[in-house]
Amino acid sequence: MNGALKNLIRVHRWTLDERRRTLVDLERMAEKLKGDLAGLDAELERERQTAIKAPEMAFTYPAFASAAKQRKDKIRRSIADLGKEIDRAREQVEDAFQELKKYELALEAAERRKLEQLKRREQAALDEMGLTLHLRKKAGEGA
Repeated sequence: MNGALKNLIRVHRWTLDERRRTLVDLERMAEKLKGDLAGLDAELERERQTAIKAPEMAFTYPAFASAAKQRKDKIRRSIADLGKEIDRAREQVEDAFQELKKYELALEAAERRKLEQLKRREQAALDEMGLTLHLRKKAGEGA
């Protein structure tokens, strides 16, 4: 039984590790998108400053700003979608952790029972040895 539990624990540890990796990957993607959003804001500000300083470039700014706004909206939607995926991934990590814990606790209990059984056998053997010695001593005194 312990072998089966150890195999289940190994499988569930692997599952937990995989789910953690997935969560980390999703969080990295969300951070990258947030960085992209900040970069787009900075680029938009640079273009605005260029349009202010060089009026001949001002005619291109509205088109650039409109395209940047659309890209920002798309990035924000992606971040929101990733947020939902991250929440689901966190739940999956928690579920996998709980499942792993269940098997680890079962293994600990099985090992504890096995140790207690071994102690009882050892104690029974010691009791039997003591009784045998006592009976031999008694038989020796009676002779």
